[in-house]
Amino acid sequence: MEIRLTPAAREFVFAQGESAITVSSLLFSSCCSGPLPPEVKPGAPADASGFTPFTSSGLTVYYDSLLEPRPQLTVALRDYGSYRELVVQDWE
Repeated sequence: MEIRLTPAAREFVFAQGESAITVSSLLFSSCCSGPLPPEVKPGAPADASGFTPFTSSGLTVYYDSLLEPRPQLTVALRDYGSYRELVVQDWE
């Protein structure tokens, strides 16, 4: 799996003093909603069991084994002004 971070996402992670990110599934059950995109957080998971580590340009990406592998995953930064978060682009 190829994992890319946009320049803004990479800068955000390093500004947090981190050298890893965690891509984890959101377990949510509802009759009215499709699957939610994964959650992306700076830093390694508290318990790395159940995650597959990938290395991408100096960062370790911990990918939740509950998520389907993708040929390519792009992590971007979404900026809401006073709040910023990491997101997976083009998650279906």
